[in-house]
Amino acid sequence: MQPDIAAPGVSILAAAQIPYYKGVSYHFDSGTSMACPHVAGIIAVLKSIHPKWSPAALKSAIMTTGN
Repeated sequence: MQPDIAAPGVSILAAAQIPYYKGVSYHFDSGTSMACPHVAGIIAVLKSIHPKWSPAALKSAIMTTGN
């Protein structure tokens, strides 16, 4: 199987739950937890512009316009 939607998830600057070295609150991390906010942000913007769109319509908009 292939994913329908892919997002960047490597070396993303993210807030740290526990301050690491000398109280730094951010660090670079990788994985699906880093990719998910990219897609969620796109959905939030589309939903604010088109509040009546269904989840299927939102997914279709992303899949047919992304490259």
